[in-house]
Order: sequence, then C-alpha cells, then structure tokens
Amino acid sequence: MVIWLIGLSGSGKTTIGKELINKLQYSKDKWFFLDGDIFRNILNEDLGHTLDDRVKNGFRISRFCEYLSNQGINVVACVLSVSHKNQKYNRKNIKNYKEVFIDVDFKNLIKRDNKELYKKALNGNLKNVVGVDIKFKPPYSPDLVINNNIDNSDHMINVEQIISSFNLKINKKYNYTPINLLKNPQKYQYSKFEGKEFFKLYRENRLFALDFLKKRKKKIENKYLSKFYEDEIIFIKGKNIILKKFLTYLYISDNNNIHKYKKIIDLLIKRFEVSKKLYLTYDLKKITKTSIKFDELLNYSLFSLVLLKLYPNLSDHEKMIYLNSILKVNDIIVSILNDLTLYKEINYSIKAISNELIITKQYLR
Repeated sequence: MVIWLIGLSGSGKTTIGKELINKLQYSKDKWFFLDGDIFRNILNEDLGHTLDDRVKNGFRISRFCEYLSNQGINVVACVLSVSHKNQKYNRKNIKNYKEVFIDVDFKNLIKRDNKELYKKALNGNLKNVVGVDIKFKPPYSPDLVINNNIDNSDHMINVEQIISSFNLKINKKYNYTPINLLKNPQKYQYSKFEGKEFFKLYRENRLFALDFLKKRKKKIENKYLSKFYEDEIIFIKGKNIILKKFLTYLYISDNNNIHKYKKIIDLLIKRFEVSKKLYLTYDLKKITKTSIKFDELLNYSLFSLVLLKLYPNLSDHEKMIYLNSILKVNDIIVSILNDLTLYKEINYSIKAISNELIITKQYLR
C-alpha cells in the first residue's frame, strides 16, 4: 500500500505522516516514510520551485513509491502534489494506492505560517509559492478527506481515522506482560503507545487476566477453601521476616495496625523496585533479602493487596510511588498466569488486579 498525504504547507501532513508511521512500526508489514521536501533536497537539486519543476518532482516521487511498492514495501508519503495528472498516474500504476487530502482553509494556513512562506509571497518577496502565485487544486477524488482546521488538534485522532479507513493492521499489545517476568526480567521503559490508547491496551491486558483467573478459579473453588491458619500469622523467625506470613498478617490487620509497619513496607518497595522480585525472607532491621528464592507466587498478590490497602490514606506523592509498584507487581502476576494454580494464588490475584483497576479508573477521566 502507498498512502499519499496531500496538503499545502502548514496543513499538518508531515506531522500526521510521522505519527502514522510511528504507529505502523507495530505492523508486520514493512513501511517507509517519505517526506516530499526531504526527497527534493536529496535527489532533486536540479529542480526549482516553478510549477513545471514541482510537477517533475511529483512524478519522481510517484515512480520511487511505485518502485518501493513493487518490492513489497509500503509507503507513507507527505507531498504537496499540484498535478492531477500525477495523481492519476498513481491510481493507474501503483498497486493499492490511497490518497488522503489534508484540508485546511487558507486563512488558517496563514496563521500557522511558521516558515513565513505565505507572508513573503503575499508581500512579493518570494515567488512560486503554492497557494499564492501557483494555484493549488485539491485532489479530484481522494480516498479520505481530513479536516484539519482546528489549531492544536489531536493529530492522533486523524491518524486513527486513516488506520480505520484503510483497515491497517497494527499489532497492539501492552508491552510488559508477554513473558514470565520472574524468569525473564526486563527494564521498564516508556511505552510507544501514549495517552488514552496506552490505557486502553493496559485495561484490555488486565481484563484478559481477570477473565482467565476467574475461569480457573471456578474449576477449583469447590475443592479448596481459602483459610488463614495460626502459623501464618507468626511472621518473625529469629532476625528474619517470613514475607508470606508478614504480608498475610498485614492483609488481615486493621488500618491502624498496618500503619505501624509502613516503614518496613516502604523499604520493601525500594528493594522490589531494584530487583523486581519478592524473596522468601528478609532481614528484620535492614529489610535486605536473606533468601535467594523468589518463587513464592502468593507473595506477589499479597504484596499488591497490602499496597492497595495503604493507598487511600497516602499523600498524593506517596500514592504515585505505591501505584507505580502496584502496577509492576500486577504486571508480574499477569505474566505468570499459567503458573498460578493454587486457590489462594488465584483468589488474591483476582482481588489485586480488580482493586488496581478501581484505582486507575480515576486517572482515565
């Protein structure tokens, strides 16, 4: 597929094109970004900006797009395109050619005139400016028209319109849970998806996990009851904290009691942020690990639930710290769904993810 984004200078075609190509990097297909101005500067030094030269430049871009298309490479091209003959050539010779017209009123183009092309042309200081002394004719029959007259508009809306109109396939995934994060630790980096789209993918990820766990829970809930036993409450052994028993104690404690141990919880958060693991035992004073094992899966859901329990009564700054850890712990839970087989592991994981979704909902308003 070759997508031509056609519009005058200042219409936003290049900005939309760059946003679109960023999305298309998640496609299984190969995509190439072509900016008409850059193409001219690299390959067309022999051409000026007269109407004839602009038409020649347009046909050279067309033939280059045709060549890439024949090699199985898709193209997003941002072009001014002053010639209907050029567009007809594309229709005839480029397989799966799509034309998008970025429509902006000229008065708005003048307002956005960052390069001062229109200002100079209207003052007689610059010649061969399309839209002033070279007439611009909109495409005869574009496949899509985007009205981009609103200043500071959300270009992602325009990008999504293109993706939807041409049925472009993009592999959308929440980045952080496709593999077992305990066996394959990875660094957290900025997601390539932003804003509402990122939260949508994140929410889909969590809802999938909840559905999976609830179905698994139904198969075993009549066989295994979830109870706390007295030995689970005694969490100090010598100089060490047995993490599962400590977290169990905090989870069933009232709020006044749980706050007594907040300093320990804060240290556990710091240790977890470094290792992305929760170990079987920790030194009581320094809260450093005293075991190398981190495969007690119940610890992760319990830790999440304890943080969630403290969350409502924290300052705004602390809430962000706790929420950051909650999200990462629950990412681990989602990444090990197939390993969660015990009733408690499943039950508390469901509670942890459900409560996280309640908290994050406030950030989606």
